[in-house]
Amino acid sequence: MNIHFHIPSASRLRDYVTMVWEVQGSHNVNEVILPQGIVEIVFNFAESLRGTMSQSQDILQAPRCFIQGIHTRSVHAAYRGQQHLVGIRLHPFRIQRLLGILPAELNNNTVDLTLIQPSYKRLWHQLHEAGSFEKMVRLLEEELPLLTEPACPRAKHLSDLFLAGKPTNFQTVDALAQQVCFSPRQLNRVAHQLFGLSAAELTLYKKLMESVKLMHTEPKLLTEVAYKAGFFDQAHFCRVFKTYTGMSPNEYKKRKSSLPFHIIS
Repeated sequence: MNIHFHIPSASRLRDYVTMVWEVQGSHNVNEVILPQGIVEIVFNFAESLRGTMSQSQDILQAPRCFIQGIHTRSVHAAYRGQQHLVGIRLHPFRIQRLLGILPAELNNNTVDLTLIQPSYKRLWHQLHEAGSFEKMVRLLEEELPLLTEPACPRAKHLSDLFLAGKPTNFQTVDALAQQVCFSPRQLNRVAHQLFGLSAAELTLYKKLMESVKLMHTEPKLLTEVAYKAGFFDQAHFCRVFKTYTGMSPNEYKKRKSSLPFHIIS
C-alpha cells in the first residue's frame, strides 16, 4: 500500500485545510476506523467502498466524492480490488463558510459532496487525470477557494485546541471555557455547532483521541495511558473508550496497526 500526505503549512489553504493525503493499494482489506475527530473530503478513484457503523447492520456504499463528519462510533469498512483514495482534512470552524452547512450536520454520516457543491464533480475528474500526488496537490491549491472572510477567533482557537492542543485544556468544561474565553453556556452552543457534541462530550472525545495516540508511542500500561490522557481513573477510561469505539482499550492495543485509530486485516 502506498501512502502520501502533504501538510499545507505555507499554503493559501492553510487556514482551513490541515492535510491532503493519498492511499493506493490493490488487495482486499477490512478496516476498523476509530473515532478520530476529523472532517474530511474524500475522492474515490477505484472500486466502490462499502461499510457499516459500529452497532449498525446497515451496509452503506460511499459516493465517489463525499464528505464525512466527526464520528462518535467506529466505522467498519471493506475495500475490494483496486484502491485509490485522496482526502482533504478540514478545520471544523471553516466548514460552514466553505460548504454552507454546519459541520454538526455531517456527524456519523457520509454525504455525496456533489449534491452540496456540484463543482466537486468537475474537481473529481481533474484530480483523476492529474497523474501524480504532487500534481493533485497543485491542482487543489489552484481550484479550492480562498476564504478571505475573517473567522471568529474564539471558534478558531477551540478548533485548533481540539485538533492539536493538549488534553489538559479539556480537563473540565469550565477549564476549557476559560481557555477559549466563552462562558460554559456559549461553549456548549459553539461545540454543538462545530462538532455536533456538547461541551462535556467534547472534553471526553479529546481525551479519547489522546489515549489512542498514547497507545502508539512507547509501551505504556493502560493505567498510565488513562492518567496522561486526562481520565479520572482506568475504569473511567475503559467505559468511555468502549462507548465510543465498541471495544476495550486492551482489545484495541492488541489489534492496532501502525496507523493510529486504524485496525487493518
